Amino acid sequence: MIDPLLRFEAEHEEALAVLDRLADAALALRRGEPAWQHLATVRDVHATLTHAVRTHNDKEEHALFPLLGDQAPSAVFIDEHRTLRALEHELAAALDGSDPMRLAHVALSIVELLRAHIERENTVLFPLARTLLGNEGLLEVARRLG
Repeated sequence: MIDPLLRFEAEHEEALAVLDRLADAALALRRGEPAWQHLATVRDVHATLTHAVRTHNDKEEHALFPLLGDQAPSAVFIDEHRTLRALEHELAAALDGSDPMRLAHVALSIVELLRAHIERENTVLFPLARTLLGNEGLLEVARRLG
């Protein structure tokens, strides 16, 4: 059986590792450590968010969610994707500013949102999707992913 959701889950693991780095940098900023020591990490994570994580989310929205229709709570996850994109923009603005506390606040907001989002996808949405779609539906998701 082909299970393209395993690919999404592997990408989630990669994102969680990146979020750990962002959380560490944000907490260091909150403690008052010199910002320059952590800005490179925050910039690197921001790049990952706006490229790899955004691509992942777009793939979910185009390959998986339409097949689930109203049978799954996809709208909640789409809303969270939108919120994440807004927070990405806030993080970019905070990186351009000179307020390390603001930067830490936005970074930790992203960490909190995305960790919870990933947990719900892994434990609620993906098991539900496997049940609803069956082998044929999962094959269609894989086809749409290319």
